[in-house]
Amino acid sequence: MPHQLDDELLQYSVQNSTKEDAILSALRKRTWQKVLTPQMLSDPIQGKFLQNLSRMVRPKRILELGTYTGYSTICLASGLAADGVIDTVEPNDELNSIQEEFWQEAGIIERVNRFNAEALEVLPNLSGLYDIIWIDADKPRTRLYADACLPLLRPGGWLLVDNVLWWGKVLPSHAETDATAEIMKSTASWLAGRSDVRTTLLPIRDGILMVEKLGVTE
Repeated sequence: MPHQLDDELLQYSVQNSTKEDAILSALRKRTWQKVLTPQMLSDPIQGKFLQNLSRMVRPKRILELGTYTGYSTICLASGLAADGVIDTVEPNDELNSIQEEFWQEAGIIERVNRFNAEALEVLPNLSGLYDIIWIDADKPRTRLYADACLPLLRPGGWLLVDNVLWWGKVLPSHAETDATAEIMKSTASWLAGRSDVRTTLLPIRDGILMVEKLGVTE
């Protein structure tokens, strides 16, 4: 994959980073044992990125679209303020038992509000502003999610969009047409062209787009 670290560099990065938290390592193992498409899970480096950002921001409110088995929920919750909460949206309720087991063990279950519904049904009913929003949901709807989430983000807050490199299919060198890649390209271009945000596309795993919402005076 032309946009990703090769295996040797990735392993070097993992080996020279603090070891993955035990609870996250156990959840990774359970996901690979019990759930189809376990490759959807964040890798340790991506997880640490989410943990680090959360600890820097110290958010009171986080919104997550795409809970999966709850790995990124635990990572994002690691920096929550003492009275902080995380709202997470996942239509597949078959994953609830795994999420709850590991959220309980991680000590965050009382701080998680889970919505088992489609994100576009949930978003219009959310109120208030979030400090961090993480989008890792149905890929063809990514731009719709981003558009709906920006009004829910506080000025100075961060919108994070996963999979924006779509396995390299967004690159000009990829000759075949891919509908999801086109959506990811248009989403990144649309956000980069806005005057009310600043964006940085990071080539971490399958690409994370960092979007900072600017204040009214910027």
